[in-house]
Amino acid sequence: MTRAILAATLAAGLAMTAACGSDDERVPNVATGDRSLTIGIKFDQPGLSVMQDSGLPKGFDADTARYIADKLHVKPEKITWKQTPTDQREKMLTAGAVDFIVASYSITADRMRQVSFAGPYLVAGQDLLVRTDENGITRAEDLDGRTVCSAEGSTSADTIRKDFSPGANLTTRENYSACVDDLLAGRVDAVSTDDVILAGYAAQHPDRLRVVGRPFTRERYGVGVKKGNTELQGQITSALQEMIADGSWQRSMTVNLTPSGYRPMPAPAVFNAPDKQVAAGNITELDPELVRAVDQVADLANKQDWEAFSRLTCAETTDAIDRFLMQYTPQYDENLGAEAKDTTFTFTINGISQVGPDTATFLARETFSKVPDKYKQYFKDIDYTGTMNRRDGEWKLCALAADFVEP
Repeated sequence: MTRAILAATLAAGLAMTAACGSDDERVPNVATGDRSLTIGIKFDQPGLSVMQDSGLPKGFDADTARYIADKLHVKPEKITWKQTPTDQREKMLTAGAVDFIVASYSITADRMRQVSFAGPYLVAGQDLLVRTDENGITRAEDLDGRTVCSAEGSTSADTIRKDFSPGANLTTRENYSACVDDLLAGRVDAVSTDDVILAGYAAQHPDRLRVVGRPFTRERYGVGVKKGNTELQGQITSALQEMIADGSWQRSMTVNLTPSGYRPMPAPAVFNAPDKQVAAGNITELDPELVRAVDQVADLANKQDWEAFSRLTCAETTDAIDRFLMQYTPQYDENLGAEAKDTTFTFTINGISQVGPDTATFLARETFSKVPDKYKQYFKDIDYTGTMNRRDGEWKLCALAADFVEP
């Protein structure tokens, strides 16, 4: 098992963030003095961002964008909101038409070649929206011979036909609102995109539409900035970390999304910008007992000996950590078909950083094997960040966060 104190590369990342300029220089390409921002957002996604008659958007993405703007010292009245269609996001960033985009923007390997992302700030999963009287569609495999609608520029319907129902008929509309109109009119049988988006539409038509509730991918939403703009990327990532830490993330989630019945995954660890790592402090040698405890965490996870694993966790967080791990363990995931039950994983420690006599963090990666092809989008490798604290002379795991790794 490889272990090392995080050193030069982490320090470089921290230095990059620390090297940001004065307040007047914090937002590249934004006017100084009377500061302003142009933010790309969707206008038609209930729960995430809907443009109101007031000319201001409402929803979780809108709240996230405003929080970021505030941390960049831009007043709400100095924000210009620009509608950002799914298939235009990369072009708008490259052309400088917007400063950043908060628009249910999934981080993918292909997009990362064109866009720099801060985040993720939300983890969602692709699901299906159907009419409430539809009993024949309970999962993606039931769509052969059915018509599925998605927005132009989205890969949602292609995923269904490629991995789950090769006989599905695909159609696209300019946006998801048009897809929902077709679903209500009976012109299509299902709409497919991320569950958090579908939940907003279901909440608008609770007697006519429902979300199937069997997500079959996992998507990380990030804030898109122009490729290579690492300064703005780092500043936005810091803002997202603060939004999660100070409770604003959960408050917005509660107001905008959970009333629809949507059950969000926990707030993700923010991994993409350079300030994501933890400095090693003045510790030059790792406590051998810390190393032993971290090794034991990995060993028991690989054995799936969850009873013994729980004894290594802090009492006040044991239940939360247990629930967190179960959602990433194939044998306990009710969203999966029987063919995924043989999927296995390996939990490997990649770094330990001791930041004081009683506090440390570790980085680990969970890699999956024996994954059925259709679940490749679901079982992406996972990076974990664990927080270790010394309690009564023993090192305990007191917090765990995760982020998906793009191939």
